[in-house]
Formats: sequence, C-alpha cells, structure tokens
Amino acid sequence: MKEKGIKMSNFKVGIQLYTVREPLKQDFEGTLKKLSEMGIKGVELAFFYGELEPDALATLMKKLDMEVCGIYERFDNICNPDSKVYEYAKALGCKYLTCGLGLQDFRDDFAGCVAKFKKACEVASSKGMIVCYHAHSHEFEKIDGKYIMDKILAEVPPMAFEADTAWIKCGGADPAGYIKKHLSRIPLVHFKDVKADNKITELGNGEVDFPAVLKVILGSKVGWVSYEQDNTDLTPLESTKISMDYLKSIL
Repeated sequence: MKEKGIKMSNFKVGIQLYTVREPLKQDFEGTLKKLSEMGIKGVELAFFYGELEPDALATLMKKLDMEVCGIYERFDNICNPDSKVYEYAKALGCKYLTCGLGLQDFRDDFAGCVAKFKKACEVASSKGMIVCYHAHSHEFEKIDGKYIMDKILAEVPPMAFEADTAWIKCGGADPAGYIKKHLSRIPLVHFKDVKADNKITELGNGEVDFPAVLKVILGSKVGWVSYEQDNTDLTPLESTKISMDYLKSIL
C-alpha cells in the first residue's frame, strides 16, 4: 500500500461515510483520521458535514490529506442552484453529486422523475459538476418491461451512474455484467457485499464476485471505488477494517 492510499491502475479507493455515520456524529475529525490511517484517502459525504462550514471542512480534509470523491444529497438540493451543497462541493473540489429516489416515486410519475433528473443535471453542469444516480435494488424493478435504471440512463443522457455491487445483485442482476453494460457512464462504484439472504456483510464474506468486478473496471473511466456498508453486527470501524483488509488482499 502506497502512502497516498490504495491505488490500482485507473482508480483509487475511498469510503461512503454513511458506513461510519454514528462514529462521525461522536467524533468527526477523529473518525476521519482513523479512516485515513487505514489507507483510505477518499470519502463520499452523505448529508452530514460534521457541522462545519464549507471552508472549514475543506481545511480539515486538506489537513488529513483526504479527498472528497462525491457528495450524496437530496435531489431537491441539487436542483436548487442556491443550495449550500454547491458551496461544499466547490470548497472541497468535488466533481460528483450523487442521489437517488424511491420506488414509489417512479411508479407514481416516472416522467416527472426524469424531468427532475434533467433539471438536476442542468444546474450541476452550470456549476461544473456532474450528477450520478446511485441505484438501490428497486431500480431493478421493471417499468414497460425495462429496468428502471436502464430507462433512467436512456432518457437522461447527461446523468452518470454510481453503481453499487450489492444492490445490483439484490436486484437480480450480475454486478460485473451490469457494470460492464454501462461502464462508459460510471465514474464511481460502491463496493458492497451481500449474503445469499440479501443481508449486507463485510467485503469478501458474501456473494459478490469482486475480482470479476475489478476485471471489468480496470482501464475504464471509473475513478473511485468506495467501500460502503449500511449496517453491521460489529462496530462500524471494526467492520471497515475487515473490508479494507479484504480489498488490500485482492488489489
């Protein structure tokens, strides 16, 4: 492992901070420091900014030698050019804003969702940023005989795709195969593992074939692989250590 963190070919390895949301609430800087010590140099924020203003957060990230590879936010905020998320993204040098919607939103008004996506992409583009749709398993439900995720990408050409290995598998698709299908639209990938009963688990303990995914993304436009785990029977930091050790072993 190099001093700057794990790096393999075209991409770097980070973490979606939702994984350690509880420790962050208790000790924001201390938790980030522990992640950095594990070799994690990239983070994706999710709603929580450590109660710091944009410039203060940027100063902290620089102090820790960490990058912000993405910011997960609500679509309404991304659609609002005056939203503070753009102040954070600019201060942090973050290019990608990630987001998602619920299944009922699509069932109730798919055309309305597409209109919102196009608006978000338009506003983000005016700020020099890119919107990435982060799919969960319900985007692999079908509307008009097609996966919702396929329809989103077909109808909103400016939108990028943040693929999540566990949710693709839970949705009934093959992670490596589905990522390959849309590889040109994917700058960010969430590495997340899931057991046969669809329970989220530490990387390497579940059903996802990560070496196959790595084979697909090597040499592609994927810039970041971010580990994420929604819940665990361990402490979040213990869980993260197990998963990062696994990542190091396959990289």
